[in-house]
Order: sequence, then structure tokens, then C-alpha cells
Amino acid sequence: MTVQDLMNIRSETQRLVNQYLKETGKTQSKLANESGIHPAQLLLFMRGERGLTDSSLMKLGKVLSE
Repeated sequence: MTVQDLMNIRSETQRLVNQYLKETGKTQSKLANESGIHPAQLLLFMRGERGLTDSSLMKLGKVLSE
């Protein structure tokens, strides 16, 4: 991981989430529930209005990698 990767973590995470949703046909709400993240928290993150904690990012990453 590079410093540039850290600087782009939000946009890269949003891209990966959108790709996952497109490939699986799941909704953001379903992904949030599977990840243990509140659906509103994921929605606000995807809109760029809020961030996610490192714990939430790890939970999300676990589901995306399965």
C-alpha cells in the first residue's frame, strides 16, 4: 500500500462497492446488513457525506472478498 492508496481510499472503496453490487445484484442495504454496518451509514458513505471507521471498512472488505 502506498500513500497515494491512502489518499484515494474513499473513492476506491466506493468503486469496489459499486462493482460488487453490480456483479451480485445485491442492494446497498443488503450489503450493509451482511457487513454488520447500519444501512444509513453505508448510504451516507457512498454519497460522500460521511466516512467509515476502520472497523467498518474491515467488515465491508470481508464481505466483498467472499
